[in-house]
Amino acid sequence: MKIKYKVRVNRAGVIFIGITVFLGVAAVNTANNLLYLVVSYMLSFMLLSGVLSLYNLKGIDVVIIPPEEAYVGQRTTLRAVLKNNKSLPSFLIALKVNGKRYIFPLLPSGEEVEGTIDVAFERRGMYSSIGLEVSSSFPVGLFERFYILHVPLNLVLFPRPIFVEENLLRGLAQELGSVKPQDKRQGYEDLYGIREYSNDPLKLVHWKLSAKTGNLYVKEMLEESAPPVILSPDMVEGSLEERISKLTYLVIKLISEGRAVGLQLPDKIIEPSTGKSHKRRLLTELALL
Repeated sequence: MKIKYKVRVNRAGVIFIGITVFLGVAAVNTANNLLYLVVSYMLSFMLLSGVLSLYNLKGIDVVIIPPEEAYVGQRTTLRAVLKNNKSLPSFLIALKVNGKRYIFPLLPSGEEVEGTIDVAFERRGMYSSIGLEVSSSFPVGLFERFYILHVPLNLVLFPRPIFVEENLLRGLAQELGSVKPQDKRQGYEDLYGIREYSNDPLKLVHWKLSAKTGNLYVKEMLEESAPPVILSPDMVEGSLEERISKLTYLVIKLISEGRAVGLQLPDKIIEPSTGKSHKRRLLTELALL
């Protein structure tokens, strides 16, 4: 992709140009050689400043890394990784997102520098890229050279959770309390399944599986496992967005309590399960609904 570099004149640049024009007019009117020399130096200084600012901004790669979970209405913190591919360092590189600037004072040659930027997204769904303004006022701040860059993001923004009244949760629990989980063989063995760790006692940790995968997993015992829950938009009231937001709240709350949660949508059914990855799958389906 070809980058189009643009230039803005800063306040200091406006003053500097004004002085240069004034001295140039004075040199023409007075035929003073000293004024001609001063004006030529000032013009050369502006030219050198422009060349250095262009070189300072070239050869920089920008990568934006999204978080695992992000919700509408909340500040989303993105990781920004800048790499300088030039043989000389770059200085005072700024990223501008939604009117807010984030300054990276120094990018050493051939190295990566990492920082964070905060963005507030306004709608749920898939964000395949994000638009950034990359700029710098180096070396003396007379001019600001910049360009617009669209960086791949691939972020699914989850719906805004809306609190659901406790009576609905109690009614949901009573409705499902008599439903027995499928494929459970009463009396055959005490172990029902394996799920991701969620503030459980250490005695339930499945150490062998945890060591193999690098993530903590716990054993779900038969006597403690709660009945699975299959949520659907018909369980809650409101507009489509309100229903999606309420289901988001229920998914987060029930899975945090260790419940196996599924989702029934108009075109598919997701079987109940537990764990953070399953929670993100359910929230992704709601975000894209």
